[in-house]
Amino acid sequence: MNSSSAAVLFLFLLFSTNPFSLSATAAKEPVLDTDGEELRSGAPYYIQSAIQGAGGLELVPLITGIPCPKIVAQSRSTNGMPVYFNPVDSISTNTTVYLSTDVNIRFTGFDYYCRSSNTWRVAPYSTLPRHWWIANGGEIVIPGPQTLLTWFKIEKIGAAYKLTFCPTVCESCVTLCNDIGKYIYQNQVLLGLTKEDASHFVFAKAPQAIEQVVEKHSE
Repeated sequence: MNSSSAAVLFLFLLFSTNPFSLSATAAKEPVLDTDGEELRSGAPYYIQSAIQGAGGLELVPLITGIPCPKIVAQSRSTNGMPVYFNPVDSISTNTTVYLSTDVNIRFTGFDYYCRSSNTWRVAPYSTLPRHWWIANGGEIVIPGPQTLLTWFKIEKIGAAYKLTFCPTVCESCVTLCNDIGKYIYQNQVLLGLTKEDASHFVFAKAPQAIEQVVEKHSE
Protein backbone atom coordinates (compact mmCIF):
# COMPACT_ATOMS: atom_id res chain seq x y z
CA MET A 1 0.00 0.00 0.00
CA ASN A 2 1.48 3.36 -1.00
CA SER A 3 1.57 6.38 1.30
CA SER A 4 -1.40 8.09 -0.41
CA SER A 5 -3.60 5.01 -0.01
CA ALA A 6 -2.52 4.63 3.60
CA ALA A 7 -3.36 8.25 4.33
CA VAL A 8 -6.85 7.94 2.83
CA LEU A 9 -7.49 4.69 4.76
CA PHE A 10 -6.36 6.30 8.01
CA LEU A 11 -8.62 9.30 7.40
CA PHE A 12 -11.56 6.93 6.94
CA LEU A 13 -10.84 5.01 10.14
CA LEU A 14 -10.33 8.22 12.10
CA PHE A 15 -13.35 10.19 10.94
CA SER A 16 -15.96 7.73 9.66
CA THR A 17 -17.82 7.89 12.99
CA ASN A 18 -19.10 11.34 12.06
CA PRO A 19 -20.79 10.96 8.64
CA PHE A 20 -22.83 13.65 6.94
CA SER A 21 -26.32 13.03 5.66
CA LEU A 22 -26.18 13.76 1.94
CA SER A 23 -29.11 13.98 -0.46
CA ALA A 24 -28.24 13.46 -4.11
CA THR A 25 -31.73 14.48 -5.15
CA ALA A 26 -31.84 17.80 -3.29
CA ALA A 27 -32.21 20.89 -5.44
CA LYS A 28 -29.01 22.86 -5.81
CA GLU A 29 -28.82 25.92 -3.60
CA PRO A 30 -26.28 28.65 -4.41
CA VAL A 31 -23.78 29.89 -1.85
CA LEU A 32 -24.27 33.61 -1.19
CA ASP A 33 -21.65 36.24 -0.41
CA THR A 34 -22.02 39.02 2.17
CA ASP A 35 -23.84 41.14 -0.41
CA GLY A 36 -26.47 38.43 -0.86
CA GLU A 37 -25.19 37.60 -4.36
CA GLU A 38 -24.30 34.15 -5.69
CA LEU A 39 -20.71 33.01 -5.21
CA ARG A 40 -18.95 32.69 -8.58
CA SER A 41 -16.00 30.65 -9.77
CA GLY A 42 -13.33 32.82 -11.31
CA ALA A 43 -14.00 35.70 -8.91
CA PRO A 44 -11.85 36.46 -5.82
CA TYR A 45 -13.33 36.32 -2.32
CA TYR A 46 -12.16 36.64 1.25
CA ILE A 47 -13.18 33.74 3.48
CA GLN A 48 -13.82 35.49 6.78
CA SER A 49 -14.91 34.44 10.23
CA ALA A 50 -18.63 34.90 10.76
CA ILE A 51 -17.68 36.71 13.98
CA GLN A 52 -17.42 40.33 12.91
CA GLY A 53 -13.88 41.71 13.12
CA ALA A 54 -12.27 38.31 13.70
CA GLY A 55 -10.33 38.36 10.41
CA GLY A 56 -10.03 36.30 7.24
CA LEU A 57 -7.92 33.34 6.13
CA GLU A 58 -4.27 33.36 5.08
CA LEU A 59 -1.22 31.06 4.92
CA VAL A 60 1.31 30.82 7.75
CA PRO A 61 4.16 28.40 8.56
CA LEU A 62 3.14 25.52 10.82
CA ILE A 63 6.17 26.11 13.03
CA THR A 64 7.37 29.64 13.71
CA GLY A 65 10.77 30.25 12.12
CA ILE A 66 10.48 27.30 9.71
CA PRO A 67 8.98 28.62 6.44
CA CYS A 68 7.55 25.39 5.03
CA PRO A 69 5.00 23.87 5.05
CA LYS A 70 2.32 26.54 5.20
CA ILE A 71 -1.05 25.98 6.82
CA VAL A 72 -4.37 27.77 6.30
CA ALA A 73 -4.87 30.07 9.28
CA GLN A 74 -7.17 32.82 10.47
CA SER A 75 -5.70 36.29 10.55
CA ARG A 76 -6.38 38.15 13.77
CA SER A 77 -6.87 41.54 12.16
CA THR A 78 -6.87 41.57 8.33
CA ASN A 79 -9.17 40.40 5.54
CA GLY A 80 -6.67 37.64 4.79
CA MET A 81 -5.72 36.47 1.30
CA PRO A 82 -8.22 36.27 -1.58
CA VAL A 83 -9.29 32.82 -2.73
CA TYR A 84 -10.81 31.38 -5.89
CA PHE A 85 -13.33 28.53 -5.95
CA ASN A 86 -13.14 25.89 -8.67
CA PRO A 87 -16.27 23.65 -8.62
CA VAL A 88 -15.98 20.13 -9.98
CA ASP A 89 -18.40 21.08 -12.78
CA SER A 90 -16.71 24.41 -13.56
CA ILE A 91 -16.28 23.43 -17.21
CA SER A 92 -19.95 24.32 -17.66
CA THR A 93 -21.03 27.84 -18.55
CA ASN A 94 -22.71 28.19 -15.15
CA THR A 95 -20.18 29.79 -12.79
CA THR A 96 -22.35 29.65 -9.66
CA VAL A 97 -20.89 27.85 -6.63
CA TYR A 98 -23.49 25.60 -4.97
CA LEU A 99 -23.85 24.07 -1.53
CA SER A 100 -22.69 20.46 -1.11
CA THR A 101 -20.67 20.60 -4.35
CA ASP A 102 -17.02 19.52 -4.53
CA VAL A 103 -14.76 22.52 -5.02
CA ASN A 104 -11.05 23.24 -5.13
CA ILE A 105 -10.09 26.31 -3.10
CA ARG A 106 -6.92 28.24 -3.84
CA PHE A 107 -5.33 31.39 -2.54
CA THR A 108 -4.04 33.80 -5.16
CA GLY A 109 -0.39 33.59 -6.14
CA PHE A 110 2.20 30.82 -5.94
CA ASP A 111 4.60 30.10 -3.10
CA TYR A 112 7.97 30.04 -4.86
CA TYR A 113 9.93 29.85 -1.62
CA CYS A 114 8.27 26.55 -0.69
CA ARG A 115 7.85 25.59 -4.37
CA SER A 116 4.20 24.98 -3.72
CA SER A 117 0.86 25.93 -5.22
CA ASN A 118 -1.61 27.75 -3.01
CA THR A 119 -4.42 25.28 -3.67
CA TRP A 120 -5.84 23.81 -0.47
CA ARG A 121 -5.33 20.17 0.47
CA VAL A 122 -5.56 17.96 3.53
CA ALA A 123 -1.91 17.59 4.55
CA PRO A 124 -0.37 14.32 5.75
CA TYR A 125 -1.07 13.61 9.41
CA SER A 126 1.04 15.81 11.66
CA THR A 127 2.38 14.45 14.94
CA LEU A 128 3.47 17.90 16.17
CA PRO A 129 0.73 18.57 17.06
CA ARG A 130 -1.55 15.67 16.17
CA HIS A 131 -3.86 17.02 13.52
CA TRP A 132 -4.83 16.76 9.87
CA TRP A 133 -4.07 20.33 8.83
CA ILE A 134 -5.44 22.21 5.81
CA ALA A 135 -2.33 23.26 3.87
CA ASN A 136 -1.27 24.61 0.50
CA GLY A 137 0.32 22.38 -2.13
CA GLY A 138 -2.77 20.86 -3.73
CA GLU A 139 -3.43 20.56 -7.44
CA ILE A 140 -6.41 21.52 -9.60
CA VAL A 141 -6.63 18.48 -11.84
CA ILE A 142 -9.16 15.93 -13.05
CA PRO A 143 -11.22 14.69 -10.06
CA GLY A 144 -10.62 11.11 -8.97
CA PRO A 145 -9.03 8.88 -6.32
CA GLN A 146 -5.63 10.57 -6.63
CA THR A 147 -7.07 14.01 -5.89
CA LEU A 148 -9.45 13.24 -3.02
CA LEU A 149 -7.47 15.32 -0.55
CA THR A 150 -7.93 18.54 -2.58
CA TRP A 151 -11.75 18.65 -2.72
CA PHE A 152 -13.89 20.50 -0.19
CA LYS A 153 -17.53 21.52 0.18
CA ILE A 154 -19.45 24.50 1.50
CA GLU A 155 -22.45 23.79 3.72
CA LYS A 156 -24.99 26.05 5.39
CA ILE A 157 -24.78 26.40 9.18
CA GLY A 158 -27.20 28.85 10.75
CA ALA A 159 -26.86 32.26 9.14
CA ALA A 160 -23.32 31.46 7.95
CA TYR A 161 -21.43 28.64 6.23
CA LYS A 162 -18.99 25.91 7.18
CA LEU A 163 -16.29 24.21 5.13
CA THR A 164 -16.19 20.43 5.03
CA PHE A 165 -13.97 17.69 3.72
CA CYS A 166 -16.40 15.18 2.24
CA PRO A 167 -15.32 14.44 -1.36
CA THR A 168 -17.70 12.67 -3.72
CA VAL A 169 -15.60 13.02 -6.87
CA CYS A 170 -14.87 9.29 -6.95
CA GLU A 171 -17.83 6.89 -6.93
CA SER A 172 -15.65 3.87 -6.15
CA CYS A 173 -13.81 5.55 -3.26
CA VAL A 174 -14.65 5.49 0.42
CA THR A 175 -16.67 8.58 1.38
CA LEU A 176 -14.72 10.56 3.97
CA CYS A 177 -16.58 13.28 5.85
CA ASN A 178 -15.51 15.82 8.43
CA ASP A 179 -15.88 19.48 9.29
CA ILE A 180 -13.07 22.03 9.25
CA GLY A 181 -12.38 23.79 12.51
CA LYS A 182 -9.83 26.04 14.19
CA TYR A 183 -7.00 25.08 16.53
CA ILE A 184 -4.65 27.28 18.54
CA TYR A 185 -1.01 26.31 18.02
CA GLN A 186 2.08 28.44 18.68
CA ASN A 187 -0.15 31.50 19.11
CA GLN A 188 -1.70 30.96 15.68
CA VAL A 189 -5.26 29.98 14.73
CA LEU A 190 -4.84 27.10 12.26
CA LEU A 191 -7.45 25.16 10.25
CA GLY A 192 -7.70 21.39 10.41
CA LEU A 193 -10.18 18.54 10.26
CA THR A 194 -12.41 18.17 13.29
CA LYS A 195 -15.10 15.83 14.58
CA GLU A 196 -16.98 18.74 16.11
CA ASP A 197 -16.98 22.52 16.50
CA ALA A 198 -17.09 23.46 12.84
CA SER A 199 -15.94 27.03 12.21
CA HIS A 200 -18.48 29.50 10.80
CA PHE A 201 -17.49 31.58 7.78
CA VAL A 202 -18.84 34.16 5.35
CA PHE A 203 -17.59 35.11 1.88
CA ALA A 204 -16.85 38.72 1.00
CA LYS A 205 -15.94 40.00 -2.44
CA ALA A 206 -12.24 40.81 -2.84
CA PRO A 207 -10.85 43.42 -5.23
CA GLN A 208 -9.89 42.17 -8.68
CA ALA A 209 -6.09 42.40 -8.79
CA ILE A 210 -3.03 40.87 -10.38
CA GLU A 211 -2.08 37.75 -8.46
CA GLN A 212 1.05 38.20 -6.40
CA VAL A 213 3.73 35.67 -5.54
CA VAL A 214 3.74 34.56 -1.91
CA GLU A 215 7.27 34.53 -0.57
CA LYS A 216 6.56 35.16 3.09
CA HIS A 217 9.13 33.14 5.09
CA SER A 218 7.53 33.42 8.51
CA GLU A 219 5.07 35.39 10.55
